[in-house]
Amino acid sequence: MFHGRYEHKVDAKGRVQVPIALRKSGEDSVYSKFTLVRGVGGCLALFSTSGFKKFEEAYMDGVPKKDVRFVRSFYSRMVEVELDSQGRILLPRLLREEVGIGDAVYFLGTGEWIEIWDVNRYEEYEKEGEGVYDDLASQFFETLGRKQPDRSENAGQE
Repeated sequence: MFHGRYEHKVDAKGRVQVPIALRKSGEDSVYSKFTLVRGVGGCLALFSTSGFKKFEEAYMDGVPKKDVRFVRSFYSRMVEVELDSQGRILLPRLLREEVGIGDAVYFLGTGEWIEIWDVNRYEEYEKEGEGVYDDLASQFFETLGRKQPDRSENAGQE
């Protein structure tokens, strides 16, 4: 499982170092090969090669024929990337341009994959959805049996 947020610089050739914490899988495995695709909302999505194959099998088998435009676009942008000797991957120019990646990115561990965002774009994205996190997080914590404090205007007024 991938988690955490890490900021890294992108060099002039489009190479960026993958954070060490995101190269590891559990205690014994270290990833060196990844599948890079255009993500959702203005980011790139980086999967372990084996993780991507699982997603691909689960999803693509059920894609209706009418969605050929998505399939064509998705696969034509997909790139297999491998860590170089310095732990970097190359972010292809086309993908960088499509999602607006400049000279600094955030790597976000999102569970089963990693998102790569331009720092400025991600910070704007975060500002736009400030209230959404609390709403969804309260639902999550409630499922863990921890009731979050009621923030409504009438809370505590009886």
